Amino acid sequence: MTDAPTRWPRLAVLCILIVGAVLRFTALGHGIPYALGIDEPEIMERAVRMMKTGELHPHFFDYPGLYIYLQFLVACIRFVAGSIAGLWANLNEAAPADFYLWARAVTAVFGTATIGLVYWVGRRISPLAGVLAAALFAVQSMHIRESHFVLTDVPMTFFVVLAWYLTLRAPDRPGLRGWLLAGMAVGAAAATKYNGGVAILLPMLALAMSNAPWRQRVGALVTTTLAAGVTFLVCAPYTVLALPEFLNAFAYLANMYADGPPRPEPAWLTYAKHLRINFSIPAILCAVGGLLLTARAVLTRPRASETATLLLSAVFALVYYGMVSTQRLVWGRYLLPLLPFLCVLAGTTAAWLAERASQRWTSRAVMPTAALALLAVLATVPASNAVSWLTMVSKTSTNKLAYDWIVEHIPEGARIVTETREVLLPETRYTIGYPRMLIQHDAEFYEQERIDYLLASSLSFHNALYADPPDVVASSRYRELFRRTEHVMTFMPSADHPGPELRIYRVRQPE
Repeated sequence: MTDAPTRWPRLAVLCILIVGAVLRFTALGHGIPYALGIDEPEIMERAVRMMKTGELHPHFFDYPGLYIYLQFLVACIRFVAGSIAGLWANLNEAAPADFYLWARAVTAVFGTATIGLVYWVGRRISPLAGVLAAALFAVQSMHIRESHFVLTDVPMTFFVVLAWYLTLRAPDRPGLRGWLLAGMAVGAAAATKYNGGVAILLPMLALAMSNAPWRQRVGALVTTTLAAGVTFLVCAPYTVLALPEFLNAFAYLANMYADGPPRPEPAWLTYAKHLRINFSIPAILCAVGGLLLTARAVLTRPRASETATLLLSAVFALVYYGMVSTQRLVWGRYLLPLLPFLCVLAGTTAAWLAERASQRWTSRAVMPTAALALLAVLATVPASNAVSWLTMVSKTSTNKLAYDWIVEHIPEGARIVTETREVLLPETRYTIGYPRMLIQHDAEFYEQERIDYLLASSLSFHNALYADPPDVVASSRYRELFRRTEHVMTFMPSADHPGPELRIYRVRQPE
């Protein structure tokens, strides 16, 4: 019979997984179909098109292909299930919006599974470090938020952490099987999103640290690299089958990251602010403490398995942060692959502090009490951010109010111009235009173009109408546009209805 000291970490992780899953699946359907996450349609429209046409060429290389193909399979399953339930009788009756909930559930599954991987990696340092790392990662608000969208960052993070875990396990497996599996995970990470290929650093570093004969290490490195390359090509075959198209698209994308628009501040500073707000200062300090513990372990126990885990955590965290900090395009979600490594480093420090406390005070209750207190300090900010975000998206937003009103009151075939993509109107019902700002044109232009309605958003007109001081030129143009059109409806944000202020105007048609 398993004794309590052996059982408690698994029971703790089970509870952590349940909490993490609840946070990632709550409000999963928010914004469908009126306010989808940015870039979600890039994946879903292609996956649904593949299902409807049978053509597997994505004609899109901003992402390599694996997650598009996975969502294509999920869409097929969803269509079959919907057909059995009587939702549609043929493919033409199914719209991309019908598939988002299932697609988002796949992302949430990847996000929840990553929590378990973080535990198993951290456990190689100590059971307590694994539990604390998993608990801290489970409440990361940035990861919870991104687990609600059909984007590549969460599944790519899963495969990076899987490569990390399999790399650590590889020396324990006979022959080259372990390195083959680690290489396949690296290839899957790269095939989900290109920057996931940096995970190849993990087996390379592990082999450099190994005390195995150099022939074995060379064989393992070759196996890992070949497995990564073959897996990438299998999962993203049009990288080769449409080579010129891929190279052109990749070159354009790489140029945007390397030579994009200038930023008001260095990327490293922006990402540091994201970590301060989302990861929290106490957790950052504990992660830095993990770097110090790594240095001590390298000096005192260079061949220990926990040293390899710590060193891979530290080196990958530093390299990845340095890599994203050199890019011109900056998005908070680009930090997601960094979070599991920071959580393991921070969890290690918290476990070390709890162990020191138990050595100073010999009561059996000291270690669990200290560990829980430290976890509360580390997890309060991200957990609070996550709950606040989930509370907000669970409410009926002004975007939904406007969407529902338009669909109910504006007849099919109307021509609508909207300056916000926060309200994605059905293009099968209306003709839609999306200028950056309505005042790019005057009322006379909209009249001549036979536009029926305008949808104005405070995301665009706030500085013109509400800023102090206002943008005088923009304010004048907005007021003139609104004066020459007929105000129909306004949706004001409130505590119960978060979102932007939205105004609907009817364009006066010429005689």
